[in-house]
Amino acid sequence: MFPSFVMPHVPFLRPVLLLIALTGSVIAQAPQATPAGPKNMIGNGSFETGFRRDSLWDGVDSTGLLAGERGALPILTNSGTIAESSMPLSVAVADMNGDGLPDIATTDVLGYLRIYFNNGTKTAPAFSVAELSTVYLGKRSQTINKEVSARRGPRLSLNDFSRSGKMDVIAGNYIGEILLIPNSGSGVRPDFRQPPDLDRAVIPTMKDANAKWGNLFAPAAWDWNRDGKDDLLVGEGSYSANSIHLLINEGSGAKPVFSENNRSVLAYGMGLEQLSPAVVDYNGDGSQDLLVTERSGKVAVYLNTGKPWKAGETLPFDSFITIGGAAPSVAAKDPMDAAKATNLLSLGGIATIATGDLNGDGLFDLVFGKSNGRVAVALNAGTKTAPKFAAPVDLKGQAGTPALNVPSGWDVDFGLERGNFYGFISVVKAADDPQAQPVDGNAVLRAGYQKSPNTFLPVPNQYQTGSPTFRPGGNPMFDSNDLPANFFKLAQAGRSNLKTKTTYVFSMRVRGEKVGNGEVRIQYAGEKKLSEAKIVERGDRGAVTMQNNVAREENRLLIPFNAGPQWSEVKKEFSIKFDVKELSDLTQTTAWSTQIMFSLSQGAGTLYIDDVKITEKAP
Repeated sequence: MFPSFVMPHVPFLRPVLLLIALTGSVIAQAPQATPAGPKNMIGNGSFETGFRRDSLWDGVDSTGLLAGERGALPILTNSGTIAESSMPLSVAVADMNGDGLPDIATTDVLGYLRIYFNNGTKTAPAFSVAELSTVYLGKRSQTINKEVSARRGPRLSLNDFSRSGKMDVIAGNYIGEILLIPNSGSGVRPDFRQPPDLDRAVIPTMKDANAKWGNLFAPAAWDWNRDGKDDLLVGEGSYSANSIHLLINEGSGAKPVFSENNRSVLAYGMGLEQLSPAVVDYNGDGSQDLLVTERSGKVAVYLNTGKPWKAGETLPFDSFITIGGAAPSVAAKDPMDAAKATNLLSLGGIATIATGDLNGDGLFDLVFGKSNGRVAVALNAGTKTAPKFAAPVDLKGQAGTPALNVPSGWDVDFGLERGNFYGFISVVKAADDPQAQPVDGNAVLRAGYQKSPNTFLPVPNQYQTGSPTFRPGGNPMFDSNDLPANFFKLAQAGRSNLKTKTTYVFSMRVRGEKVGNGEVRIQYAGEKKLSEAKIVERGDRGAVTMQNNVAREENRLLIPFNAGPQWSEVKKEFSIKFDVKELSDLTQTTAWSTQIMFSLSQGAGTLYIDDVKITEKAP
């Protein structure tokens, strides 16, 4: 389902007859065995087994910790190879609703923007659940159509560019873009609206808007040259010895303009990578310094000299933050040597950073986004001139957010990577959901939408559309990213092959409301090697072009369905056959799969599915 996530594969067990003695029960006599019916080619078709997956729409996991979706992106590793690496949650701190308390905003690797409004006090912050913004930053670009995951991994910053009293969103992303999402609401009720096309939200950082000079951008904003307009600081990603760059604002506060003509290095990474900056007066001398997280989760300090900045000047590396403010066990001015200290504060992986006074003591605290998708805080117990931080602690929210029960053996897609806010697919029992009413066994599959907890932010309802060429019954090899957001899909690859010259029966039970575009797709293929591959062309240095002599045919069966308030059966007979002459003697398929696809009315539809079967028709 998720390109950045690996769903665990749960093998299916051969059916066996079990005699289970329930506690407190007495079995008078063993019942006669029910004759076994035809073998079901669908595994877990009654959805009796599943595995837990946190539902993170409200930004709190099932243990009560603040969290966002986890995921990985391909980056350059320490070994010099490109490999998938876990990306951190991105964090920012600001008063978003005008109550004088610092709130926490996050973006996760998929591109969802959440705000945790502080419902505590100035001295005792408290965060319950997150409110989802209508902005989905992970939507694919119209101009970069092939880069489906290009806008993944956004790094977040909040800033009042126009000095209007309300915070706007600045976000960097994987392919090296900076996006500005203005606050269309107020300083009391923020409203970040999804642009019709995210390309329009991109702030160019070069004259050629399509040119790229880095990746995995992490932005921050500050008036570094003191001209009354906020400038842009950018930490960038996976290139060796990357840096914090400064782009001077050539436009206005309301319409910032940046270009390569006014871009320079503000702080050299000197071997550090995956840099995310925060601007703060670290040592209380009245000048803004830099705190920078890096690949291993340590926090580097770059101190400002306090003199007016001049183009080309850089901030020197000072140290890494230690736990408790103690002197580092290894003192060095080279970051790679300094990182060898044993008492350094560390998040244990790529991290992002923000600062804010969470407990009202007049000292800035550190808030982190971690690569396990959680939010952590390190409170400052020092002084304005000598900060001291304890080891980061994961922040608690409202405990007990129910986890999803994903059906074993099925790939599920509820539009998480397309902006289908609050959608879910989960196995439920009557005890969990009185409306479940299983037809077979004790569980059913339910698809639907969770209720939004939003009170300050508008409830997300701007669902993103998919490819304009998508249509139900279209290309059988469609990409899930081409689906409209409110489409749901279940898919299962065949465990054993279907036989030719045999009639099968597909059936399932459905019940729901506000369901559309219901369609089952049974796709199968046959393939035969006709002869050994042969060389058709020889190139330089021994390179050869091979030609495979293979006969292959792919077919599919489409079964439309609807759902109403009562259980109904969807049923269709079909046979496996191949029209390609060379495949006429095949006795079975070489591959096949089943897909169940449907749409639900945005935020309101529900569909229950049970007893999915493919069996041989009795003679």
